[in-house]
Amino acid sequence: MALSGDALTGLEAVKAYLAKTSDDDDTLLEGLIEAVSAQFNSFTGRKLRARDYHYDPTSPAHDPAAAVLAGSGYAELILPQYPVVGISELWLDNALLAPSAYAVDAAAGVLRRLSGVFGRGVANVRLAYRAGLEVVPADLSQAAVEQTVVRYQQSYAGQGRLGLLARTLADGSVSYRDGELLPQARAVLERYKSRGLL
Repeated sequence: MALSGDALTGLEAVKAYLAKTSDDDDTLLEGLIEAVSAQFNSFTGRKLRARDYHYDPTSPAHDPAAAVLAGSGYAELILPQYPVVGISELWLDNALLAPSAYAVDAAAGVLRRLSGVFGRGVANVRLAYRAGLEVVPADLSQAAVEQTVVRYQQSYAGQGRLGLLARTLADGSVSYRDGELLPQARAVLERYKSRGLL
């Protein structure tokens, strides 16, 4: 099984953290990496890894929640996914806007019309763009490694048991429930949470 484009860390990083050289649990570990990555996306309210978004239902990148938006009535419009890597099309009320008609704050994912506003409307703004993290930052990747390792240790393969409520670690006892985020992972993810304005 190969990891998807959503994976926030890699198999080798997890195995190195576990000091594991055997390939016996690779499939399990890859599944756990995918599950943790999905959990992180859910917690942050974002799709963290870079991907394409498109308004056209025939496109493989079709995602109406991210690419078909309501005009704000203001010169600025907040995109659901960020950072913005690039915008290939921007339509407003069925008119294609030239790139010279708008600017983008890539890091924040904010579009700004240079003249006029994004008129209020339902699904009157359509985009084709790429957004998300092209390279996973070290803090986010490490949080994914640690959360994956805990999930592995809770599994039967990791000689844990499902339903485990607490685990004693080298630096002391840390309490958690199955599936809950580690405190250090939660602290990292708080920095990547969606702005909540969408």
